[in-house]
Amino acid sequence: MLLSAEIPGAVRDHPLAKHTSFNIGGSADWFLETGDLESVTRLGVPFRVIGAGTNLLVSDAGVEGLVVRCVSRSHEVRGTRIWAEAGLKMMRLARIAADHNLTGFEWAIGVPGAVAGAVYQNAGCWGRELKDVLVEADGLTPDGKRVTWTPADLELGYRRSALRHGALRGHVVTGMVIQLERGDGAASRARMAELTAERERTQPIKTKNCGSVFINPDGDSAGRLVEAAGLKGAEEGAAQISPVHANFIVNRGGARAADVWKLIERAQAAVRGQFGVELEIEVERLGRW
Repeated sequence: MLLSAEIPGAVRDHPLAKHTSFNIGGSADWFLETGDLESVTRLGVPFRVIGAGTNLLVSDAGVEGLVVRCVSRSHEVRGTRIWAEAGLKMMRLARIAADHNLTGFEWAIGVPGAVAGAVYQNAGCWGRELKDVLVEADGLTPDGKRVTWTPADLELGYRRSALRHGALRGHVVTGMVIQLERGDGAASRARMAELTAERERTQPIKTKNCGSVFINPDGDSAGRLVEAAGLKGAEEGAAQISPVHANFIVNRGGARAADVWKLIERAQAAVRGQFGVELEIEVERLGRW
């Protein structure tokens, strides 16, 4: 059992729904907002870090132990490189790059999460991925030691990394450095506006959702498969597979994590049964399941 005295600034039984784009989930036993993850590791207690909360499905029963929301959002432009802290949103970083006439990061305007999450799952959009521009990432080992990883160390693949699926599980990302190119910031902003308009046309981005639910299978689209299986618009409680894009599940108001999970399992079973394809979830489940 964690004691409040051991965790300065932490609060007990804190609702997590408001910290996720899904607006779903129970409470954390203990919750702390901080930009100093290194100090948290020194506490010697297990903890889970969240950032923008855009790729999370939090259990209705809440999360055991300590949940830390990272709010470190500093950045520094170093020539054609940018250093960014874990909590800085990728959309904001895309705009920062354009403001400094740096190109090659326009695609990140379609990634709603923060830096740490982007490294964790090698975030990408419109055919580009973080590994295309990543120089290195900084982090902490479970016992609080600082470490720097190369892209090779991170074993980055399509929505995969050693942090999520491999030997670095349990490590924490504190920042990253990306390499861009000199260019025309105005042209970059215009391109980002085009990409945002396309995203608004094809995705339910103004709803409460967690982004893409499933990883696209090789050579195919998860949304196409779910739609072809007849589940576009399907409902469980107040959760619905989006009528706009079938790889999104939306919270129409008051949805529970259990509702979302039922839809996920229905979609997986239907696609498996009809097409023999096993859909792998992209959304990260957190808490007591």
